[in-house]
Amino acid sequence: MSNIDPNNYMLLVLYGGLIIVLIISSVTDLYQRRIPNLVTWPAVLMALLIYFLIGGLDGVLFSLGGLAFGFVIFLLPYLMGGMGAGDVKLMCAVGSVLGFRHTIGAFLFIAIVGGVMALGLMLYRRILRQTLSKIFKSLVLLGVFQDISLLKFDKEKLMQDGIPFAVAITSGVCLFFIYLAVNKETLSVFGVL
Repeated sequence: MSNIDPNNYMLLVLYGGLIIVLIISSVTDLYQRRIPNLVTWPAVLMALLIYFLIGGLDGVLFSLGGLAFGFVIFLLPYLMGGMGAGDVKLMCAVGSVLGFRHTIGAFLFIAIVGGVMALGLMLYRRILRQTLSKIFKSLVLLGVFQDISLLKFDKEKLMQDGIPFAVAITSGVCLFFIYLAVNKETLSVFGVL
């Protein structure tokens, strides 16, 4: 007989599966500029199923809390055209695996990585000053005309010039895992919904 707790084994499979989903999403986002539903939705369903098997309704609520946060936090940038629907769905998958509290932590790392990537891209393309000027003008116009559509991005230009945000999500989640390991924290299940 094995001394392995089946719940820990299922969580190990779930976290390993998340890493695989993140890697696949990063590769497809880099080369095809899309994140397939065939990758994101099975991850969400697997998380819900495993958390149901481990903790019943509490487990499902744990997973749904992270999924909801992942959806809400990326919804506004998506609606403004700043990121694709695949990025939102990938963040939902991350949230469904990590739960609400850990998705917040992972998001902080994702935001830092995404900001550094965007800054690096603007410096590389020598458009930092132009971009900051455009953002400032848009915010001023938003304040004057109070029309949120002034902040919308051009989807075609974003596909061509934007950053593959799945890479930022993957890097941020990996950095979050490293942060947890360095601080000797574990991914607690059902700790905080």
